[in-house]
Amino acid sequence: MKMAISGVKVAFVDDDDNLLAAHRRSLRGMSLDWEALFFNQPQHALEAISTDNSIEAAILDIHMPVMTGLELAAKLRQARPDLIIIMLTGYADLESALEAVNEHGVYRFYPKPTPMRTLLDGIASAVAKNRGAQTQIPPAFLDIFNLGLIATDLDLIVRHMNSQAAELVRRCPLLHVLADNRLVLERAPENLDKFLHPPKGQSAPQQKGFALEADDITVSIFLRRVSEQNGEKPGFVFVLVEPESIGPPSVDDLMDVFGLTRSEARLTQKLTEGMALDQASEIIGISVQSARTYLKAIFVKTGVNRQPQLLKTVFSSIPSLRK
Repeated sequence: MKMAISGVKVAFVDDDDNLLAAHRRSLRGMSLDWEALFFNQPQHALEAISTDNSIEAAILDIHMPVMTGLELAAKLRQARPDLIIIMLTGYADLESALEAVNEHGVYRFYPKPTPMRTLLDGIASAVAKNRGAQTQIPPAFLDIFNLGLIATDLDLIVRHMNSQAAELVRRCPLLHVLADNRLVLERAPENLDKFLHPPKGQSAPQQKGFALEADDITVSIFLRRVSEQNGEKPGFVFVLVEPESIGPPSVDDLMDVFGLTRSEARLTQKLTEGMALDQASEIIGISVQSARTYLKAIFVKTGVNRQPQLLKTVFSSIPSLRK
């Protein structure tokens, strides 16, 4: 068994009580230090998972009465952007399963039946990736990027700012660092404060993208929450980029930063140039169906579930274009 990760809390949602009982028996026989919750009603699952941030993953059956697995996935994705969602589906529902991946942020789908060990291995891989993405970023590492990067605490007190960020703060009238070293953003989206300080009991969203537009400059911002880990204090990392100053990322950059294959990187590059999926697939010489398959893998590797989010993430995360 591949799993080496511990302390995972996972929810199983299925209207078939016999199948849930089988899941319980399988888990008991594995002697894991994981905690499992079982729900036979999607609405109860939605209420519990939406308010319990310690649940890291949910396994949903695609066919359930009252609320289908697709509908539940969509609602969970809104309430818990960080949640790992896995869908169980019959072979006749592959089209719906692909919709779940592309439209509702489902991490992966598996046919029924799939061995429990296979399901848990998939969850373990996703949890390890999620937990790794939340580690603190050392200031020395921030400076190797040709992007504006600002690390703050939870009160937006600046801990580190690289030279590119300092230049953008100087030039953009909507960005300020006050005398107490607190970062201030004018004309920010109305929901930014809710992102920074989520209501009690609600899941803290992990990332957000937006832009500040002044008369003569636009600054795109990718904001990432940094969780407390390994003695580091929690806070935020702001990635700042002036879109007019950059061009499409190189294939090598996309492969290095996101772990894409060369084919996936070539498709992503064309999408960042503003091409539609069918146009991009024609230029790089693949079928539209292959392009859709690549796009699904690209979404998983970049942590997004829609093309606009992909473009924001790429332009906010790519290091300096190689000259």
